[in-house]
Amino acid sequence: MIAARSTVAGEGDDVSGTVRIGAPDGFGVAFLAKRLGALTALHRELTIQLVPVPRSFSLSRREADIAITVERPTEGRLVAGKLVDYTLGLFASRAYTEAHGLPQTPAELGRHTLIGYVPDLIVSPSLDYAAEFSADWRTSFAISSALGQAEAVRSGAGIGILHTFVARSMPELVAVDIVAPIRRAYWLVYHESVRPLRRVQIVASFITKAVERERSLFV
Repeated sequence: MIAARSTVAGEGDDVSGTVRIGAPDGFGVAFLAKRLGALTALHRELTIQLVPVPRSFSLSRREADIAITVERPTEGRLVAGKLVDYTLGLFASRAYTEAHGLPQTPAELGRHTLIGYVPDLIVSPSLDYAAEFSADWRTSFAISSALGQAEAVRSGAGIGILHTFVARSMPELVAVDIVAPIRRAYWLVYHESVRPLRRVQIVASFITKAVERERSLFV
């Protein structure tokens, strides 16, 4: 079990201690990792631990101080706020398109190599979305990581359902516009017991403001 370390939060002008953030790999790596350095530069005594892995985190057991989730929690003493809606769509690489062409209808997806999640390792029902693109979707290349899927699509391995904000950063990709993008949401969550900790509030506020400034990136 991952155990988040807790040290005393600063009460003066600055803040100290450690804050662990658990996040899906798409959001954690493609968005947060590039921006959290600005926070540590502002607070030199603050240590940030970013854990961007496709798994759920128990906030009550302090596996993380803050979690970014794809569903709003409905149980436990948790404080949750919606960060942003994001979209996912079908993408392929230009190399794959040149070699195999693109489907013209959802029914033609079955003729192509499809990239998706490992079914029994999907951490949330909201990520089990392949059927929203095709009722007959059959994953030929399964990867448990959203960024792993993006890299496989970029390499020309097949067609995949990717986060739009990730796919836009890869000029090798083209959208497969046969199904409208679907919408999901990110939530920022922490346990009620850490609400008084100034370091947690500073990190939560930083993430919220960073997302707000770049909200258009996600849709």
